[in-house]
Amino acid sequence: MCIRTKMAAADWEEVKRLAADFQRAQLSSSAQRLSERNLIEIVNVLVEARLVEVVYTADGREYLTPQQVIKEIKDELYLHGGRVNLVELQQLINIDLSHIENKAAEVVRTDKDVELVLGQLIDRTYLDSLAEEVNDLLQENGQVTIGQLTKQYDLPSDFLMEAVLERLGTIIQGQSDPYDKGVIFTDTFVKMHMAQIRGIFSAITRPTPVGNIMNKYGFAEKLFYTVLEKLVNDGQLAGSITGGRQDKALYVPDIYNKTQMKWVDNFYSQNGYLEWDTVRRLGISDPQPYVKKRFKSTSLVFLPSCCVGPSLLSQVEASIEEAVTSATWVDVQTLLPPSFNAVDCTQLLQQVLKGRGMGSHRVFQGSVVASDKFINSCKGYFDELMKQKAEKDSKSSTMLIFVEEGSRKPPIAPDIPPVEDTTGGKGGKRDDRRKKAGEGKTSTGGGTGYGSREVKTKGKSKKQKRKEAEEEEAAAKSSSSGGHSRKQELPFMTVEEIEEVLREKLPDCDEGFVTELAEDLHRPLTKSYQEVAKSVFLASTGGGSVASRKETHRDLQEKVTGLWTNIKLFEKGLKLFEEEAQSQLAKHLLKTLCTDVTNILLNFVASEQMMSVNDPKAITIEMRFKLISNLPEHIKEPMTKLHTSLAGKQVDDFLSALETVAGETQVMLKKADKKKERQLVFNHRQSLCEELSREEEPAAVLHLAVLLMFQQLSHAMVHAPGRCVPLIISHLEQHLPKEQHAKLVNFQDLVIKCVKAKQQAGEDGDNDADNLTTMLHKLVPEVKDMALNPKKASGDQED
Repeated sequence: MCIRTKMAAADWEEVKRLAADFQRAQLSSSAQRLSERNLIEIVNVLVEARLVEVVYTADGREYLTPQQVIKEIKDELYLHGGRVNLVELQQLINIDLSHIENKAAEVVRTDKDVELVLGQLIDRTYLDSLAEEVNDLLQENGQVTIGQLTKQYDLPSDFLMEAVLERLGTIIQGQSDPYDKGVIFTDTFVKMHMAQIRGIFSAITRPTPVGNIMNKYGFAEKLFYTVLEKLVNDGQLAGSITGGRQDKALYVPDIYNKTQMKWVDNFYSQNGYLEWDTVRRLGISDPQPYVKKRFKSTSLVFLPSCCVGPSLLSQVEASIEEAVTSATWVDVQTLLPPSFNAVDCTQLLQQVLKGRGMGSHRVFQGSVVASDKFINSCKGYFDELMKQKAEKDSKSSTMLIFVEEGSRKPPIAPDIPPVEDTTGGKGGKRDDRRKKAGEGKTSTGGGTGYGSREVKTKGKSKKQKRKEAEEEEAAAKSSSSGGHSRKQELPFMTVEEIEEVLREKLPDCDEGFVTELAEDLHRPLTKSYQEVAKSVFLASTGGGSVASRKETHRDLQEKVTGLWTNIKLFEKGLKLFEEEAQSQLAKHLLKTLCTDVTNILLNFVASEQMMSVNDPKAITIEMRFKLISNLPEHIKEPMTKLHTSLAGKQVDDFLSALETVAGETQVMLKKADKKKERQLVFNHRQSLCEELSREEEPAAVLHLAVLLMFQQLSHAMVHAPGRCVPLIISHLEQHLPKEQHAKLVNFQDLVIKCVKAKQQAGEDGDNDADNLTTMLHKLVPEVKDMALNPKKASGDQED
C-alpha cells in the first residue's frame, strides 16, 4: 500500500525516524517486513492521535495529505489550460467533492491569479489566451459584443466584461462604446463608420429622422449614435440632434435653421403678420415661442391662428376711426388676409378698441364696427311703417298679452247645454243649444254634455291634477299679494320683418350684419312704436263713442246675468250632495262657468285700458294674472279677489266677489223669480233629453242619463264632470228602484271595463274591448228609456 504523509512541524523528527524505519523494513527481507494490515493499523493510530492528517480516496485504497490535494488541483488546472470544473477534478483526483470545494477555495484565497467562477477554477493564463482569441475575432469582424462572448465561452457577462476591459488596449486592440461598455470596436472600424456617417449627414439639408438613415445604410445602432454625437459635438457636422437616442430622434442641419429664419423674416417684413400653420409647415413644431424669441423687440399681438405686427394694426385702427367719424360702418374682416378666421378677427378688434377713444360705436358679428349715428339713421326707415301699423291697430283697439312658451292651454268652455232665458225667441234658443252641443263633441274638458270624453279623462294622473291646482292657487296668491307685471307691449315688427326692410335699404351690407342689426333694433323700435300707437289710438277714437259703449255694456249685462243665474241654479243642485261630492262639484263649477264669467268681466275692464283679447275663453290663468296686474287700483283689488276665489272650494265666495266686481262695472245682477227659474230648469231638462236621444256612445249616454235622472228626481240642475258620475249614481240609490239602480251600476262597470280594455289594446285587450262594446250598445236603449221615460220605467218596475 502506497502511503503519502505529511507530519506536523513539532513531530518532524519522529516522523523522519519512522520513515527510516519503514524504509528499512521494506528493504529488508520478507520476514522483517510489515504486513498491509499492520500498516493500516499504524496509520489509523496516527490519525486517531492526530499526529497526521489524511484525506481518503473514494475507494478507500489511498490516503492523500491536504497539501497533496492542493498540489494535484493546481496540476490539473495547468493541464487543462487554466480552466477546469470542480466536478471534473473530483473524478480525476478521486476524492469527495466537498474536499475539492474546500481546497479549491483555499487555492483561490492563496493565489490571486486563480478565480472560482460558476464552479470552475480559472487562472490568469486562461483569461490571457481568451483575450487573444477575442482580439482575433475583433480584428476579423471589426466589432464584438460581450453577449456574443458569453454564449461562446459560457461565462458570466460581468466576469467577461471585466476581463476584456482589463486587457483592452494591451492584448485586445480596440475600444469600447462609452454609452455601452458591452460593445468593443476596432479603431479602423470606428474610423470607417465615422467617415461614412460624416459624409451622409453632410449632404442633408432638411430635418431628417436619424433612424431612417441608420436603417437605410445598416449602421450598428450603438456605434452609430456614439459617432454621430461625437461628430456634432466636435463641430464636424453643422447641425443638431433632437430627441436623444430614440426612434424619433431628428437631425436638423444648421442650413435649414438659417433658411427657416430667413423665410420667417421676409414674410413678416412683407405682410406684417405670421400664420402658425405656415410656420409649422416650415418644420417649427412650436411656432409661438419661436416667434416670440425671434421678434422679442417687436410689439406683436398673438391670436389663435396667427400673430399681427404694428403695421397691420395701424391700418385696422385707421379704418375704424374713419367709419366712426363718417357715420358709417366697416367690416374689419375685409381688411385682414383671408387666412384670418372669425375668432382671430374678434380678438384683434378687441385689442384695437381697448383703451382707445373712437367715439360711440357698436360691434356686430365680431368684425363689423358701426357708429351709433349710422344705427340711429337706420331707425328712420321705420317711421312711416310705425304710423301705418298704429292706424291699423287702433281700429281693432286690441293689445295682445305676451305669454311665455310652454304656458298652459286656455281653459275649455263648458260643454253643458246652457240654461236658456225665456225672454228670447225659440229659434234662437234652439240654435244656441245646437251650437253648444257641437262644441261639446270636440271638447276634452270637464263639461256635462258628453260623458264619453269625461270618462276618458279619468286616466288623468292625480299628480297632474294636483299640479294644475297648485299653479292656479299660486297665480291667485301672486295676484292677491299685489304682484305687478310689466304691462305688455303691442308688437311692431318681428326681427325677420325688420331684417327685410334693412336688407332693402342697405343692399351693400352683409346678411349676417343685417340680421344682427335687426335684432339690435327690434327692442328700440318696439318701444318707440308704443308711443306712436298710443297717440294714434287716442287721436282716432277720442275715447270711444257713447253709443258703442252702451251697446258693449248691454252685451256684457246679458252675458254676465245669464251665467250668474246658471251658476246660482247649479249651486242649489250641488248642495243636495254630501260634503265630499259637494267639494268636487263646486271645484268643477268654479273652473268652468265661474271662470267664463270672470274672463268676460276681466276682458271688458281690460279693453278700457287698451288691453284685451279677441276671445275671452282663450284667457289662461297666467294671462288673467297679467291683465289684472295692469288694471287701475280701484278695480284691481276686486278683480284680484274674484280671480283668487276661482282657486277655492266655495261657490259662495265666488258669488260674493262677483257681486263686488259687478258693482264696479255697473252690471246689475237681477235675481230671477220662481217662475223664470222653473222655466230655466225645464229648458235645461229638455236640452239634456234632446242630447241623450241623439247620443249613442255608451259613456256619454251614461253621463247624460245620470244628469237627467238626477234632475227628474230632485227638480234641481247639477253641473258635473264625467268623473263625478259614480257619486251621482250613489246619490240616486235612495231615490231609484233597486233594479234601475243595479242597471245603472252594471252599465257603469261595463263602461269602465271597456275604457280600460281599450287602453290595453294591442296587448290582449282587443277582443275584450269589442265584446264589452257590443254588450254596452245592447244596453244603451234600456238606459236611455230609464232616463227619458221615468214614469214608464217606474211602472214596469211596479208590474
